[in-house]
Amino acid sequence: MTEVISCDCSISSPGTVIELMKKKALFLLLALAALSAASFGSAYAAANVEPIRAFFNRDISFVLNGERWEPKDASGKTVSPIIYQGTTYLPVRVLAEALKIPIKYDAAGPTIYIGAIPGSKAGIFAVPMEIDNVYVTTTRNPSETKVHGKQYAQILKIDQYGDVIFTTGRQYKRLVLEAAVVSPGEHDVEFSLYNASDLASNTAETVLEKHTISPEDGVTRMIFNVEGLEKVRIHVQSPNLNPFIYARILDTSYFDNE
Repeated sequence: MTEVISCDCSISSPGTVIELMKKKALFLLLALAALSAASFGSAYAAANVEPIRAFFNRDISFVLNGERWEPKDASGKTVSPIIYQGTTYLPVRVLAEALKIPIKYDAAGPTIYIGAIPGSKAGIFAVPMEIDNVYVTTTRNPSETKVHGKQYAQILKIDQYGDVIFTTGRQYKRLVLEAAVVSPGEHDVEFSLYNASDLASNTAETVLEKHTISPEDGVTRMIFNVEGLEKVRIHVQSPNLNPFIYARILDTSYFDNE
């Protein structure tokens, strides 16, 4: 089959013909490159993605923890389950968020993390925090952040008693709290863990875990189990309700998944 190339001149000069041939060759190379890329992408997809025949079922209703629940995506659009080989499926993100389980997609893997991410760690000042600005304050003042001879960048001061609330979003298993009682504090101090979630209801006042430190202990490490808790409260006070305790929570404290 002969290919006809149109030209606005009746007789093409040798230079013009050569330029046309170069353009044609370049076009063919680009076409081959595109075809190769498409073939590689198709081969990858064929090896890792398998097509299935499934059906949406819009008649199924859901009850979550005793209440009617409608699965929706991030934009608020209703999500219908699909039926495949007798099993009902919903997007993993829809279910994780309904069950208050953190979820994260890592495209590099690709990996979907459901729940705690192994090895993740965050300092307490990097986690959303609520403090009582009357009895609990945060400071970076070098004269106040030197605790038992060591200088810290930032601390929480609790001179009488108070609460610190952290919103963890169920992302961590442990709270590693480093604290101390400083001069002129002379009494034991209790650090109590509570569930501060809006869903805690009457269990919000139940102490989940408690640690006690003394002035002579110096800097002390306390480990609290916070797995599955969306929001936690640390209440700090003297067990004998002594008015002044001079407790310090240090910036070396952190949440992790060890």
